[in-house]
Amino acid sequence: MTTIVGGYSTLHGALRAAERRWLGHLDDALCARQLSADQWSMLSNLSDEAGITMSELAFRSQLAPSSATRHADFLAERGLIFRLAAEDDRRRILIGLSRLGVELVESVQAEEARAEQQLRTRMGARRYAELLRLLELVSAT
Repeated sequence: MTTIVGGYSTLHGALRAAERRWLGHLDDALCARQLSADQWSMLSNLSDEAGITMSELAFRSQLAPSSATRHADFLAERGLIFRLAAEDDRRRILIGLSRLGVELVESVQAEEARAEQQLRTRMGARRYAELLRLLELVSAT
């Protein structure tokens, strides 16, 4: 039996549609900076402090390790991330945001915050908080 969720035949369809719609709000910001949604996911999971390993970055960004590596190569070529050997194990490579990467992330996050505020205003604070709570439940299962 198929259940219709808000016009979509599955929860998966509804979540994918919501994700595409949300990314549509960021498209202009990402396109202007020549970034894909996957590259943005990686950048937004990094900081300029102590780096993280590629496997941790791939996990946080929900990307296959090979895709994360390909995107990291692109981001490194643009000077947005740094790679350095870990002090405790020189074979382990850590990745973090360069100064240029920090500036780019801050500018996109500002646009993302505006889009979030518009959604919060449209939905109402209570429904918005409930949406976040429910999405956390879905992602934890």
